[in-house]
Amino acid sequence: MTHTDTTTETEGLQQISQLQQRAVEFAESGMMEEALEAAMICIGLQEEVAPDNMLLRAKLIQNASRILLYAGDLEQAEAIANEGIGILQTAEGTTADDMAHAFLNLSSILYAKKDLENASLVLMEAISIWTTEKGHNSPEVADCLGNLGRLREEQGKPEEAIELHQQAIDIKKQVFGDHEQTAFSVMNKGLALMLTGQFAEAKEALEEALACCKRIGQEDSEMAKACEQNLSICIDKM
Repeated sequence: MTHTDTTTETEGLQQISQLQQRAVEFAESGMMEEALEAAMICIGLQEEVAPDNMLLRAKLIQNASRILLYAGDLEQAEAIANEGIGILQTAEGTTADDMAHAFLNLSSILYAKKDLENASLVLMEAISIWTTEKGHNSPEVADCLGNLGRLREEQGKPEEAIELHQQAIDIKKQVFGDHEQTAFSVMNKGLALMLTGQFAEAKEALEEALACCKRIGQEDSEMAKACEQNLSICIDKM
């Protein structure tokens, strides 16, 4: 793809928007090389048509880091995610929400690298920001608490994980009611309970998650199937 010297900023920004959408479509189709190429063209185009728009640059870099994560290039994903965070910290117009999303993205990369301690620290930065900006009972905080619960499981701290999943459940029930996000957190609590050998309590949580799936018409979903499979394990262990 080439660009002429006559490309205006408006035209360039439109091209970036279109290419970003293409990158997402490629990534969702598993075409990671094409997705990454589109993402990197966006970064180059930003340098050409809007070099002073550092907030846009940071967001484009964050998007590229997510594609690298999905492609399995974790070292490069971490490197440019950190680069994007550095730009966000000084870019004009950066919001607290921008920073929280960037920390959440970095925590996902660190989790994939099994750098669990740093993943936890970065995730807690996101929780702190969103708690301040949106309140504790926000969907963003709930998602982060659930992610932190999974991290604690990986760290061999299932009791802490159970408490974190319960906090996520409490928020999601308040915000969403019956919803796939609520069912997901309830299921995760059930799985954490299984890790501690609390099979009766795990069975109760998994039954609740499965019932929620059925109420929202997702009784045939992968999540519902996972609940059913783990329910069978709980029953066998009781």
